[in-house]
Amino acid sequence: MSRVPFGLALLLATSLSVGCQRTPVPAHAAAPSSAASRNPAPSTAPRLDESGPRVDLLANRALWHLYQRGLVIPFASEGFRKYSQEYTSPWRGVTKLQDRAGRILGATASNLRFPWDGETGAATIVVRMSGESGQRLSLRLNGKPLKTAALASGWQPVAIEVPAGVLRSGENSLAIAVARKGAVFHSLELIAGPAPEPAEAWPASSPVVAASVAGQEKAALAGFLRYVMLLEVPLQSSLVLDTAAPKAAAHLRVSARPEGQPAQILLDETQQPGRWQPHTLSLAALAGKLVALEFAVVDGGDALWAGPRILLAAAPSLARPKPVRNLVLLIGDAMRADSLALYGQTKVLTPRITEAGRKNGLVFLNTEAASPSSPPSHASIQSGTLPRVNGILGDKAKLNPGTPMISAVLGEEKIATGYYGDNSFAMGRLKTASKWTAYHQPSQEGKGGGCPTLIKMMLGFADQQIEAGRRFFLSSIAFEPHTPYIYHQGITEHYVKGEFDPAIGKSPDGVILTAIVKGKLPMTPARWQQLRGLYDGEVEYLDQCFGTLVDGLATRGRRDDTAVILLADHGEGFFEHGSLGHAYGHWFEVTQVPLVLWVPGLTDKEITVDTVVSHVDVAPTILDLLGLPPEPRMQGQSLLPLALRQGPWTPRVVPAEYGRSYSLRAAHLRYIVDYGGKEMLYDTVADPIEKTDVKDQRPMALRYLRDCAGFYLAHRSRWHTAAWGTINNHTAEFVKAAGGS
Repeated sequence: MSRVPFGLALLLATSLSVGCQRTPVPAHAAAPSSAASRNPAPSTAPRLDESGPRVDLLANRALWHLYQRGLVIPFASEGFRKYSQEYTSPWRGVTKLQDRAGRILGATASNLRFPWDGETGAATIVVRMSGESGQRLSLRLNGKPLKTAALASGWQPVAIEVPAGVLRSGENSLAIAVARKGAVFHSLELIAGPAPEPAEAWPASSPVVAASVAGQEKAALAGFLRYVMLLEVPLQSSLVLDTAAPKAAAHLRVSARPEGQPAQILLDETQQPGRWQPHTLSLAALAGKLVALEFAVVDGGDALWAGPRILLAAAPSLARPKPVRNLVLLIGDAMRADSLALYGQTKVLTPRITEAGRKNGLVFLNTEAASPSSPPSHASIQSGTLPRVNGILGDKAKLNPGTPMISAVLGEEKIATGYYGDNSFAMGRLKTASKWTAYHQPSQEGKGGGCPTLIKMMLGFADQQIEAGRRFFLSSIAFEPHTPYIYHQGITEHYVKGEFDPAIGKSPDGVILTAIVKGKLPMTPARWQQLRGLYDGEVEYLDQCFGTLVDGLATRGRRDDTAVILLADHGEGFFEHGSLGHAYGHWFEVTQVPLVLWVPGLTDKEITVDTVVSHVDVAPTILDLLGLPPEPRMQGQSLLPLALRQGPWTPRVVPAEYGRSYSLRAAHLRYIVDYGGKEMLYDTVADPIEKTDVKDQRPMALRYLRDCAGFYLAHRSRWHTAAWGTINNHTAEFVKAAGGS
């Protein structure tokens, strides 16, 4: 089979991805301290924003890794989710037996994955569970069978020895097997060394208690010797908490270990009992880094860690603009973010989009498509829900009843809604539920294809609503630059030099792309230039149509009361990862898309936001811009607050999915699990074209996103970002919904 030469493929991939590097370097990043150094407070401490974005470390209780004699996994807690990334979880609900709570294993086997940062010699696994006489418990650690234990009836601790050399530093896999379904597990504890004496008290399910010291009651972390949480440190932030030694003097330490670096000591002091001690610890030297934050009692004893939270420095905020009267959503089908100059250096000419964006655009630099394929992505854009919730997980699925389509919601508010586009493959299945005032597919109606016809029909709809005095919402899909990549005289020549090779032609479609991928059409540098040049010409052609749209709104006197959103449903691959087109994976070329907003009255200059956002945030943002309340069924959240705050935001991790495959995107990382369950991890800063899988070299990053994956897999059908936060930063509402532990 003919293949693309490695050097040429790398050159193509590099030229396609330069726009992905525009994310600013954190302004507060600094050289790491030594392991014994203290993180000094700045001479002038910033005023902290108690009402702004934050990381509430009590609300994020499920993200703490808990340690007593060793790592403790409480099965009845939501914190258990961090260790289970099975696509279809065998674990069921929590039950209470004889005053103890445990989680039911609804199958005979399960696989857990956990981190280990201690010694790798002999160890002991203590499983606390409710068994039946004659039943047996079998464990397999990292593929090595351990001794099978016979169970008695009722609650019991089962200690199983781990030979030296089986436990690994970093990530470990533990297979659990029982003879019958329905076993109830309370907790698991992994302890270095030989089996200790059984502990009298079993670990609590929740690390959070209401603690009273000196007559003051506070919610605090308690009951464990160490608490470790992996998190991305926000820019311009500080850790705020109160500590107490409830019974006797205790040596307390707070540290943060950046990935691959020594720990920085933030707090190291012996505290006497009898009062709460307040602390404000600067995180300036850790800004933008992935760290293991640790609270520990150094010499044994007890400690209380009350109200721990990461707060951002106070920042000015733009005035919230008044609600717009109308809104236009223009989607470029298969348009890569790095095709636009707003996203970095590119050879593609997009003068109208670039000029408008630099003048008063709101540019989201890290927007993730809900899926790398049109049907799931458009369903998510139009509904504000993940593919699993709206039902369009793949290309043949149907929309779930009750999905909150944005056009139907706006129709209830007497706003006229119009859809114009030629992607019936994606939008046809949404038509009935969307309840459009007008629904048109120009090419299928014999009115010609291409975005000029599309824009003409859209402005005609706007004219009708303006004349009738009605508000309007226009949603459109320009088929540029989707295949076939059409030749445009006077434009395509900007990118294609020399004669056109007839093997590629002037309108290569999916058939030609398939032939290239299968090696049936050998590629030369000239053919690659022609193929990509036709695509780039389509993007420039769409830029002209964008100009026609905004000019048309201006001549109608509607630019001052109409918001415009430019978006893509997914990107397009050019052999960065062995394929062309899209719907073949979750890499950057197919999931990183442009998102630019023009909101009248918001700003008179370009605003860039590097916080990671998602397709599911678009519909809630549309409602917010139009002055309408949130739709409670939508899973995303309005992006307007991110634009208004003139300072950093808390880091977000957002998911994408396509069938059984999924990915998680963090600020500097992408985690992918393919159809077969294979994991991949990429550093999107050091490796923007995502060529090097670093999961084996980056155990902290892998664990961070495995933690997030556990919550995504467990709660993806119910997650609501506006109420629950993000999968890496939970709110108190999530705690309530998840059962409070």
